[in-house]
Amino acid sequence: MEDDHEKTRLIRRSMPQPPPPTPRSPSSSMEEDDLEKTRILSRPTTEPEAPGENPFGQSEDDKTVIIRPSSRSREAGPDDAMADPLVGWLVIIAGPGQGNFARLGHGMNSIGRAEGQRCRLDFGDAEISRKVHATITYDPRGRKFYLMHGGGQNLTYLGETPVLQPAQLTGGETISLGKTTLKFIPLCGPDFDWSQQQG
Repeated sequence: MEDDHEKTRLIRRSMPQPPPPTPRSPSSSMEEDDLEKTRILSRPTTEPEAPGENPFGQSEDDKTVIIRPSSRSREAGPDDAMADPLVGWLVIIAGPGQGNFARLGHGMNSIGRAEGQRCRLDFGDAEISRKVHATITYDPRGRKFYLMHGGGQNLTYLGETPVLQPAQLTGGETISLGKTTLKFIPLCGPDFDWSQQQG
């Protein structure tokens, strides 16, 4: 057995230990590897403006522009912008979504929470029907607005009165749907209509 022990040797290779992490300097927020993977692209700017004109030194291309989506169910292109012109607004003055608004166009404007409603009021008021809670119609020939209840279980109120038959709107009225109160703001009417601007 002694000869066997002399002939047999067991060699174990120790696993290499990882190098200790490089201490990060306080002024550096990224490792070198991160710096190699991260590229910062900067847009060339135009000539700086005169002192006092732009305190931030930004070019016109660098300014932030906020684009809000339209409340209409489809986007109108430049060729059909007048196919459904704006005739008024419904502004939420109380309840979920306060401060938001919906556009009104020619003809019948269905009001509800679901997609596809011309005046979509989906701000968390579950008491507004998904489809056609109410309808506001603009008649371009008579230049008048009418409010109608959509026929669902939840009522529509004009001021404090339930709408049980079509009611004419002249401007400034409050309309209540569920927990939401709207103010009707007309653009078109006896003094203005888009038809008089055409031709």
